[in-house]
Amino acid sequence: MMADVPLSNYLVYSSEAKEGVGRAVYIDPSLIATFTECVDPTCEVGRNVAVQIQQQLSSTAGGVKSGQSIGDAAEFYSDIGSIDQRCVRVFYRILQAECSENSRGPGVYIHDIKRFQNNSAGNGTGLFRMNHEAGRWMAREEPQGSLSTNILRMGSQVTSSGLIKLAELADELLEASSQSTYKTDFNLYHCPLAVVNNGEEYDTPEKRFKILSPDDLAEVFTKTVNINRWDSNSVAQDSYTVYCYGDASKLLQGALERLGKAGNVSLSNFTFEVIAPHSPYSQLEKLVKNLKGKANLNTSWTTAASGVYQRFDIDSTSEDSIAAFKKYGELKKNKTNISFSELWRGLGGVLALN
Repeated sequence: MMADVPLSNYLVYSSEAKEGVGRAVYIDPSLIATFTECVDPTCEVGRNVAVQIQQQLSSTAGGVKSGQSIGDAAEFYSDIGSIDQRCVRVFYRILQAECSENSRGPGVYIHDIKRFQNNSAGNGTGLFRMNHEAGRWMAREEPQGSLSTNILRMGSQVTSSGLIKLAELADELLEASSQSTYKTDFNLYHCPLAVVNNGEEYDTPEKRFKILSPDDLAEVFTKTVNINRWDSNSVAQDSYTVYCYGDASKLLQGALERLGKAGNVSLSNFTFEVIAPHSPYSQLEKLVKNLKGKANLNTSWTTAASGVYQRFDIDSTSEDSIAAFKKYGELKKNKTNISFSELWRGLGGVLALN
């Protein structure tokens, strides 16, 4: 989607917001696809969450129940909704009246949204090794934080009762990549976006969840590449295949961006099989190629949310993307001060998840 949107180009979040009541709430317009995936106001539960975002951030943003960035006093997140139905973690910046940043004035500026999922089963997050024993997959943590097999699978899945167990997740991921008969050991990076932040360290109101960051995943790649350099007996002498499923693409994108900025890691031994990415595929492909790796958009499985992200891929030349951006441009042109809620409704079927 559209990256690096200046705060001055953010949109008013809701056309129903009452002027002068609470803080003004703005949102990055490039979050259209993310908002659709995480909130989805086409259903009653999603509509309630959409309304709560306006109400909660205008009145209590930055309060005692918010997570605050330790490195940036203006950066926060709030968890909005019900963990038993639908909950989102909204990342935002609070600007005061005296702030000199180029913006639309004082208020709350939403720059990211992530789905917050119930982890009542207490599933671990991070890097594991999966091996098949007695007809089922068994998981054990990788204490060294580097890959011990040539296959890495990244993802998570959730049902109405919460995140599924790792043994069941292994079967689901294999089926999604048309490998249901696969029984060889592989590494699993369990990365539900319920427990992923934006790479910042936050002082959270509750410490119930381990926080994953793109830096954690970048470190896995870095350690593995470094082992390859020094250990002639390492599995890393062979090529790696990374299967990235669904919304795990967001974490992968962040990790690749960090490795690219560091400039000291080559992923020439890595092939990335990207399956139903919940981010524009062209961005992932470009980041992988910049690190000398190979990327492939694997079509063995797809999701409606992935389809929305691909339609709003600014580098795509598909007819769907051209039509989506044309509609987007027309709506903004026809109403100069269009709100995010009006823009979302105007896009209609382009954003349909059903």
